[in-house]
Amino acid sequence: MVAIPKEEKAKKKRKIIIEALKRLLDKDVYSRITVQEIADEAGFSKGGVLHYFPTKEDIYLELIEEIFTEFVEAHSSILEWELGTDEVAPISALVGAENFIIDKRNIKIIINIILYAFEDEKIMKIIGKYIRLHRNFYDNIISDLAKGTGERGRRRSDMSSKYLSRITQTIVLFVGLLESIDPSDQGEMDYLEIVKFVTALLRG
Repeated sequence: MVAIPKEEKAKKKRKIIIEALKRLLDKDVYSRITVQEIADEAGFSKGGVLHYFPTKEDIYLELIEEIFTEFVEAHSSILEWELGTDEVAPISALVGAENFIIDKRNIKIIINIILYAFEDEKIMKIIGKYIRLHRNFYDNIISDLAKGTGERGRRRSDMSSKYLSRITQTIVLFVGLLESIDPSDQGEMDYLEIVKFVTALLRG
């Protein structure tokens, strides 16, 4: 029997705790969730949770890291696909939107984390870092689109790529938020077409 390395065991237990927090955030708000409740949901003692995460804040920091790392990786993987330049931005935005639209629980978690961030500067800094990475991804795509198409790629707008990337980011995030609150009927919306339309307007 092969022994599981200590680091691997710790990683698995930390994952169990994070998954427990996700389930709780799907049912309640961050301010009412205690370390004891997280421990009960995970099947740990409170001391066991605190062994891996010394504070409640530390549990949230790891959750943020996990969510946004997956989000960034989903976008980055698009660059490895064999796509034409015109296809990259729409499909990228679609992946971003789907991360929020398909899993309604993600929206609840993100809203809870943002609310928590307004009370905790450390959490706000971490969220800010990932939101900036997300925006920079769109900024790079929009800049590349303009360069790749020469004169025809010039935007009719005088807005900078950073401004346009913020608009794209806002649309993607709010599509997910609105769909979680007021879902469209099945088959009513074609997300790819909507995202293509938006990115076409942004390119100008």
